[in-house]
Amino acid sequence: MLFSYFDTGVSARSVDRAVAKNAKTLGPYRTKVAKVIAQNDKKHPEYSLVHAADAAVHDVVHDVRTQFKGIKHLVLIGIGGSNLGTEAVHALLGESKVKLHSLDTVAPYQVKELLKALKKVKKVSQIAVCIISKSGGTTETMVNAGVVLEALETQFGKSIYKETICIGNPGTAFQKTAKRMGAQVVAMPEIVGGRYSVGTEVGLIPLALLGHNVDRFIEGLLDANKDEFESVTADNAARLYIYLSKKYTHYNFFAFEPHLYKLGAWYRQLQAESLGKTVTKKNKKTAKGFVPTITTAVELHSTGQLHMSGLLPTYTDFVTFDDSNVNYDIPKKGLSKKWSKFNLQEITAGIYGGVIGAYQAKKLPYRSTIFDEDLPYSVGLFMGMRMMETMYVAELLGVNAFDQPNVELYKDKTREILGM
Repeated sequence: MLFSYFDTGVSARSVDRAVAKNAKTLGPYRTKVAKVIAQNDKKHPEYSLVHAADAAVHDVVHDVRTQFKGIKHLVLIGIGGSNLGTEAVHALLGESKVKLHSLDTVAPYQVKELLKALKKVKKVSQIAVCIISKSGGTTETMVNAGVVLEALETQFGKSIYKETICIGNPGTAFQKTAKRMGAQVVAMPEIVGGRYSVGTEVGLIPLALLGHNVDRFIEGLLDANKDEFESVTADNAARLYIYLSKKYTHYNFFAFEPHLYKLGAWYRQLQAESLGKTVTKKNKKTAKGFVPTITTAVELHSTGQLHMSGLLPTYTDFVTFDDSNVNYDIPKKGLSKKWSKFNLQEITAGIYGGVIGAYQAKKLPYRSTIFDEDLPYSVGLFMGMRMMETMYVAELLGVNAFDQPNVELYKDKTREILGM
């Protein structure tokens, strides 16, 4: 991958000094993370960075892929990290012989459209249903799963349960009930939270069912732990902390290719749930944090005006890739005659360069990541680096990267309203 940065408000030398200082502050935590990785230590949540190296994970993924190799539809039922990682990778990698249907919130219309699409399926063996709930008690997931499975049981009989995989913490009521129903039960590591779970069974099994190159994805994910990438990650975390300290309140993930939008959604959850805390680990109040948003090139004519105005202190994260596999020449006649000496990829590169130039002219800070290697590996590397980076930023902020007290509050209030 290619990385670049544009810093403003301070001299380049002072940024370099601040980055070096913050990276040094991270020293003890970096040592801890490296030790967790080296020892495959399952007692710490940072284990999410290395779980994919476990041979048992590869065995489970291989067995599931073999068992369900004839499917044409994957129904993925979960919420947040249970779905977003798979959706992000699948949207980026594109072509697949298996159609992904994702239910990630309670929306009756979406359920109706899903069941309508599945009505056309003739054989139960063409469907796999993957239900993911870490706790086994997530309202959205359990309700959607119940409705969908009942409809599919009516359509195919109880054989649908042999086509069902339930992933979550071991020993929950969800897992026990699923086993009694005849579904396949797969455990995820209890220490790993949902937003860090893309490198566990939660992300790897659905990606394998969709036919993606999971081995290359894992290779990229694990390479994020190598010194050459870890040092870049530490510097990135140190740089983000500079802007948090300068009271930059917005973080804009600029997905320059539309099918990078889901990757932005995955990162938005990772960053917001991990860093959006009002109290430090030492129980002191803190007010530093970003509001993460996602922009695509479409928004250059809408929120682009807002971001480039400089009204809001915004740090922009440009993400794109160099893809010459898909291209079109521009016709030498008609509406596009003026641009006919270019092709679509050259126009895209020109627009990207224009946006970068505009940000520099406006003195707006940003970083840029360009995927220039094979995409399964690149997206694995990107996600591994971003998970580690988020842990590092949380350490600099003094907050817990792995809890989500306010999310749990809405769940408690929902159960209270429903009398559960």
